[in-house]
This record gives sequence, structure tokens and C-alpha cells, in this order.
Amino acid sequence: MADTTPAAFDPAPKQLGSTISCTAGATILAGQVVGFAGTGVSWTVHPAVLGTTSGIVGVALNSAATGETVTIASIGSVVKVCEGKGSAIDAGDWISASAVAGCVVTLSVASAAAEGVGVALEDIGANSTGYVLIFPWYVGKAAS
Repeated sequence: MADTTPAAFDPAPKQLGSTISCTAGATILAGQVVGFAGTGVSWTVHPAVLGTTSGIVGVALNSAATGETVTIASIGSVVKVCEGKGSAIDAGDWISASAVAGCVVTLSVASAAAEGVGVALEDIGANSTGYVLIFPWYVGKAAS
């Protein structure tokens, strides 16, 4: 299947844990996973992209143009996210940002380091949305 084309959608929170207000460093669509750009501008987030952004914060609850305020569902929130690679995600899978802006994939632990968004609470079909428990985390590569 082809990659998802990002589109705004209602993340339909079942539970809100921590929420944070930040500035959009680029156009952010409601429902996108967001994190910091490599340049790390204070309180400024971008749609998360595997290998490009870091410091996952959570999921945008509203759309925002560059410079506008975006409210983010973060730690402890149960919200919908969009699968981005065109491959289904199983309930219980650890998920990470995908190469598609603001979308998620099943976490690959084959990489040198791993940055997670949370855990899938239900099966999520390819190019579809489903609920996850948000708790961003990072595991670096062990020193050799």
C-alpha cells in the first residue's frame, strides 16, 4: 500500500492527560504527532518525521499555521493517530513517528536509537486512524 497523505482529522480524545500549548514552527494539522525540529527552537513544534524531528511532544488537538498556537495532547492522553506507511499496526505495538509528516508506524528497534510516541490500544488499519496511549520516550544507542 502507498504512504498516507496527511490530512487534518479529529483526534477524538477518549482521555486527556497532560496538554501543552506550543507555537507551530510549520503548518500542523489536527491529529498529527508533533515534536521539535533539529534546530530546537524553544516551545516550537513541527509535524514529527522519523529521522528529522526529535523530542516527540504528543498529538495536535487543533490545526495551526506557522506561528500560531497549537494545543497538544501529551503524556497520559488517549487519542487517535494516523498510520503512515500503508501497513497495519496491531494493538499493543509500540509506535514511532513515520517518514510521513505527523503519522505513525510500528516502532523498529533495528535502528541505532528508538524514539516512541506510545502504544497502540487497538488495531489500526493501513492508512487509517486508531487510538493510542501517548507517552513519548527515547532510548539511545549503547556506547561501544
